[in-house]
Amino acid sequence: MYRKIFVAENAEDLNVRLPDEYLHKDIEVIAFDLGESVEGLRASKREAAEKAVEFFKTIQIDRSGFKFDRDEANER
Repeated sequence: MYRKIFVAENAEDLNVRLPDEYLHKDIEVIAFDLGESVEGLRASKREAAEKAVEFFKTIQIDRSGFKFDRDEANER
């Protein structure tokens, strides 16, 4: 992975040089304003985590009376 954080002072600074190890490889370049996006990213991660917790609360199963039967599981 290669990460570089910089402030573009003019249009020429918008060109990003990558290390030679990235030559002839498929790469993805993502650019965003750190000042605006970091807080939005944190909020969306928090929302996703809250939704995941709510989802897993809905699928809880009472297994207290369950007994595993190996022979029944292996029947064909």
